[in-house]
Amino acid sequence: MRDSKRTNSTNGSGQVRREIVDLPLEMISEILSKLPTESILICRAVCKTWYAVSKDPCFVTELDNSQYQPTRLLLKPQVGKDINTPSYLVLVDIEKRKARQIPLDKMILDLQIMCSCNGFLCMASRKKLNPVVIYNPITMERVILPPSNMKSTVFHHEVGFGFNPSTDKYKVVRAYTGLSSRRKVRRFEIISLGESSWRELTVPQSIANRDGWAVMFWNGALYWTMSKGISTIIVQLDLTDEKFNVISFPRYFSSRHASLGLIDVGGHLTLVQCNASVVKFWRITENDVGGDLSLSLQVTYDTHVKWGCALGCSYICQMNQESYLLQVGYWNYAHQRRENLSLYFPAKVQYSEFKIPGLPESFNTLRLKPNLSPLPAAYVPSDL
Repeated sequence: MRDSKRTNSTNGSGQVRREIVDLPLEMISEILSKLPTESILICRAVCKTWYAVSKDPCFVTELDNSQYQPTRLLLKPQVGKDINTPSYLVLVDIEKRKARQIPLDKMILDLQIMCSCNGFLCMASRKKLNPVVIYNPITMERVILPPSNMKSTVFHHEVGFGFNPSTDKYKVVRAYTGLSSRRKVRRFEIISLGESSWRELTVPQSIANRDGWAVMFWNGALYWTMSKGISTIIVQLDLTDEKFNVISFPRYFSSRHASLGLIDVGGHLTLVQCNASVVKFWRITENDVGGDLSLSLQVTYDTHVKWGCALGCSYICQMNQESYLLQVGYWNYAHQRRENLSLYFPAKVQYSEFKIPGLPESFNTLRLKPNLSPLPAAYVPSDL
């Protein structure tokens, strides 16, 4: 039997009930492109023809741009007092409200998801420089980046991962605070996938002594939220020229006792500032003259909820014009951290639990558009 003909069911006596008839490759490609990424992986095992079609670079590119591949949520369960290190991630289909587990291999169990880009994850430790791993959670392929040559003690380690469209290359940037000559030193290192070593970036003095967190890739650049005491700034690193820009804050902006997060709101990079019972949305824009970046306040809502240490929230994404998806965290009576997903309707000042079976009790969340693209070429030491 030719590969393009396969039986898909039999009766009890083993007789064929029906067959998948020959179809033009263009039609097979069109049908497969409308399936969820996970289903395409299953289809690869049906026959050599389907496998070849789904592996074709043109098909993969078309799939990445397809409207039938919506963005998902990816959850990494968090370790608690009574919880062992989870050996899986959770992929959430928001539209269908379904979740499924994705197994992790032992090497990356203890690593944090630092950043994502084009369906790939960048995973690393916050306390160690090595290893840094690029991982595709759908195909479960991974590459390990060359180790850093720095031997200093690390106090905090944050890694960003993004794509430079001008060169078609992926770049990884680490920001960490190390100990050198008994004093803390802030360093940035960068590597393009395929290179054999990291190189240090020149850091402006305005960010040299700040701690960084919450790195995000957006439109050819990486963004960090950085703080020093009660002072907070946003730092942009353009992946084309590898130069830093500091986003200016209005004089009346205060980050004191506020949680900050970067999300996409209507196709615009937006800083969400949640302070007590008030949430503010600040749009990050590039000025026409000089290209400087700045913040402008778009809208302020009274959430009618006293967010604090025992009860907090982070904004994941905008669901539609009327609602946002939140991750709400709280401490229970056993002093254990618990999280759930909720919808927030600011105009109505209403909240609704976003119930999805199978979610872990505590987790970190990011948005991910699954893809079947092969991992970018990377240097791999010969002893791995």
